[in-house]
Amino acid sequence: MTEPAQPPQTVDQYRAARAAKAAKLRDLGIDPFGQTFATTHSVAQARALCPAMVVGAAEQERPERVVLAGRIGNLRSSGKLTFATLFDRSRGDLHREQALAATPEIEGAEAKKARGIQLFLDFKALGERQWAIVEALDLADWVGVAGRVGRSKRGEISVFVEELTVLGKAMLPPPHQAGADSGELSPETRARQRYLDLMMSDASLGTYMLRSRIVSAVRRFFTDRGFLEVETPILQTLPGGAAARPFTTHHNALDIDLYLRIAPELYLKRLLVGGMERVFEIGRNFRNEGISLRHNPEFTMIEWYQAYADHHEMMRLTEALFGALCDGVLGTRTIRFGEHVIDLSKPWRRFGYHQALKELGGLDYEDRAAVTAKARALGIAPEAHPTYDRLANAVWEAVVEPHLIEPTFITDQPTWLTPLCKTHAGDPSRTLRFEAFIARMEVGNAYTELNDPDLQRQRFREQVAEAEAAEDEDAGVVAGAIDDDYCTALDHGLPACGGQGIGIDRLVMLLAGQTSIRDVILFPTMRPQ
Repeated sequence: MTEPAQPPQTVDQYRAARAAKAAKLRDLGIDPFGQTFATTHSVAQARALCPAMVVGAAEQERPERVVLAGRIGNLRSSGKLTFATLFDRSRGDLHREQALAATPEIEGAEAKKARGIQLFLDFKALGERQWAIVEALDLADWVGVAGRVGRSKRGEISVFVEELTVLGKAMLPPPHQAGADSGELSPETRARQRYLDLMMSDASLGTYMLRSRIVSAVRRFFTDRGFLEVETPILQTLPGGAAARPFTTHHNALDIDLYLRIAPELYLKRLLVGGMERVFEIGRNFRNEGISLRHNPEFTMIEWYQAYADHHEMMRLTEALFGALCDGVLGTRTIRFGEHVIDLSKPWRRFGYHQALKELGGLDYEDRAAVTAKARALGIAPEAHPTYDRLANAVWEAVVEPHLIEPTFITDQPTWLTPLCKTHAGDPSRTLRFEAFIARMEVGNAYTELNDPDLQRQRFREQVAEAEAAEDEDAGVVAGAIDDDYCTALDHGLPACGGQGIGIDRLVMLLAGQTSIRDVILFPTMRPQ
């Protein structure tokens, strides 16, 4: 006769059981929430210290003593022996190493175990008081251990624990212990409770560790080339530097509306006017627009500006930057993104904006009838676009961007799209600009910067008029105002220069092989539950 199924424990029951163990620790004079603790090695470093296995040997040499800290991921008791698996953040790096080595069943039990280290907890070695601590442990508790690294009789890399310290009692169990069918969390839970995602997924932890290293490498790339890192205002009296709807807030003391910046561009170029010559900023921008796989209202960008340069120099810097990140962070110039394998070792393709429409999209920009017919075929309503240029750009995005998988620079954009950019000397309708695309995603935007103050004032006025005529709330225009102070700065002399912005989130998506921006932003914007 089978035993009746037991009802699952409630959160309160789990918490009560763990609270009882915390009380036992307090009875021993031990703080269940830990103390300072100095480690000597990471788990990955400790694993690397273990000598190679000697076939047939009953007992393996244990020459290295280590002090480690981390979270308990497995826990099983056998009388006066207890085995646990300790994991620390190096599991993210070990997961990446396994992925590069094409480890089979990378999310299987054996691969996961190899991203931690076994703790061999023996009553004889630890003594009665330390054993009482062992008996008070639960899955997901934080502990520190000291002992020697060696192999168990089964050949498993282990720390033979001599000292055990509690560093943080987990009062709730990990999700898989609390009745989940598997160790996987839903995408919604992963994004809302990132701490659970990082706790449960070595792959996710590895992505965010990679992001940190990418940002550090980007910073080194520019400082090594003589750029100065600066900070510019996030709260601005006028938004500028991009076409986007801003977020608005109110400053009570000054009794004025302010705008979260949509780009730092106009402030960074003011610094070139002041003589800083090469500047960059890595920071947050905010655009009150939609949320999708590639858009988050709050995002991170790097923008940089270089005196005496142009957009061709920005192209060279872009190729050098991607190469440096691949070499220094990934260790390969071949990246996988969705179904695509992309080779970043080759020179980037170059197409003019109109050339790309003709060669990749099969349309002539000047053939208005054909472009309008294509718009209707694509479900793009011509009557919803106040000008032909805006309609043609919508068609361009639909028919050209699907072909921009390999790294590509699209140059010579129409001037109406780009009020802050210089134009071709012989053709003022085309700009000295490029957009960088990889895997159908725009990843960068660069100009030979406009530095003529009178022409800039004219362009701003045209931008305002065009946006107001189109009733375009996403043009970055507020109450018909233009940034007079920026124009005054140009009156004082902006040197010929080039500038560029690259979205850090999309850059990480590419290099980490993540197809959703949610999976590279620790805390993405979400509707409250």
